[in-house]
Amino acid sequence: MRKYALLAVIIFLGATVNLTSAQNSDHKWALGINWHWEDFHMVKRDFSDQFKYTRWQGYKFPSSLTLGRYINPSFNVLGSFGLSKLEKESMAEPLVNQPLSDEKFWTGDLALAYKFANGYILKETSWFDPYIYLGLGASSIKDLNQADGKTTYLKEVTGLGITVWPVDWLGLNFQGALDYVITPKLDGEKRDNYAHFTGGLKFRFGAPKDTDGDGVPDKIDRCPETPGKAELMGCPDKDNDGIADLDDACPDVAGKPEFKGCPDTDGDGIIDKDDACPTEAGLKEFNGCPDKDGDGIPDKDDRCPDAKGTKELKGCPDKDGDGIADIDDRCPDVKGLVNLKGCPDRDGDGIADIDDKCPDVAGTAANSGCPEVKKFDLYKVVYFATDKSVVLTKYTKDLNEVVAIMKDHTDVTVSVEGHADAQGPDAYNMRLSEKRADYVINYLVKKGIDKARLSKAFFGESKPVGDNATPAGRALNRRVEIKAK
Repeated sequence: MRKYALLAVIIFLGATVNLTSAQNSDHKWALGINWHWEDFHMVKRDFSDQFKYTRWQGYKFPSSLTLGRYINPSFNVLGSFGLSKLEKESMAEPLVNQPLSDEKFWTGDLALAYKFANGYILKETSWFDPYIYLGLGASSIKDLNQADGKTTYLKEVTGLGITVWPVDWLGLNFQGALDYVITPKLDGEKRDNYAHFTGGLKFRFGAPKDTDGDGVPDKIDRCPETPGKAELMGCPDKDNDGIADLDDACPDVAGKPEFKGCPDTDGDGIIDKDDACPTEAGLKEFNGCPDKDGDGIPDKDDRCPDAKGTKELKGCPDKDGDGIADIDDRCPDVKGLVNLKGCPDRDGDGIADIDDKCPDVAGTAANSGCPEVKKFDLYKVVYFATDKSVVLTKYTKDLNEVVAIMKDHTDVTVSVEGHADAQGPDAYNMRLSEKRADYVINYLVKKGIDKARLSKAFFGESKPVGDNATPAGRALNRRVEIKAK
């Protein structure tokens, strides 16, 4: 009855403990510490009598050790060693000769286990871990019929086991197997085939594989070849936004989970990489750009972002309706011409009215939009003797003609320009040409001409009209020119 109670406790603990899943490949080794017991009668009974006539033979705890090694998700290798103390009275049935004595019985097995928690039938992470196993083993028992008092059997083992994992490194294990004796074969009285059972604790150990060394086992590491963070299942997070680079659409810049790790600097709901204006909150239809004046043209394309305008004028208004944006229109309140930047030209002379001094009469640009006034034709030249600043007498009449003309035409102004031939130093000739111009001006002023109507210029020998190498040429260069302006 005590053995039944033990089995019931193990099953109860397995069913009621706070169960936690574990990864079989995380700890490739497992050590079991168990109770171990045999029954030499079960194999001789009908199924309905299996527990009615049990003769379990056991030993104190611990009486069995098991060692398991992970191969892959479906298979483990299991090795076990168990020890029991046999009782002759329990071994034999009434009236049957039993040559076995009260003695310790040991057994050892090596088997290949197939796991149902392999990712195909049950999840690899399942807390419920059933398996079947098949292997070979040996057992030894004291036999009074043997000369040395012992018999060692080679056997084949077929078994079923269940482990319940409360935590990833500690489990509650129960397994049972039928041992079929291969050699030496005994007669039926010695009960050659038998059943054996173990129940106890199983401990997993051995470091799980961690290729990138980040402390997260490859089994659960989403980025097993790149060091990462445990809270991100082993994946890196370069921008430290709490989103693994594997899932981060913008892994180099911190962002928000709702945008798959991408930032939205201006908070307009459009991520920066898709936002044409990432630092200004805008509208979705304008790819995140604002439209302050509400004219349907985003500010970045709007030449007049603060004034509602038209698409044709790139967002600018046109108050006078002449097709020229106010920002470019010199006359924004009056309809005008494109070539005159929006200004009218009433007289049609090509000069905008705002620049035309005679807006109602066609004129010229040179005369500020007014008709040209024909210049008075006045040109006289008087000559001087060598190194003299007094005009030759015969040219006095020309000076008098200039006086008469200027008195008849009081709006005429003239320039008086002095010149010299190339004889003598340049500086001397420059002064001489100035004296000649002063002579003519003084003459005209004495004759009643307002000095304000006269302007002076002198050029020395720099503007010859004759050849300075000849006397005749030099005579032409000693002159003063009088020109109407």
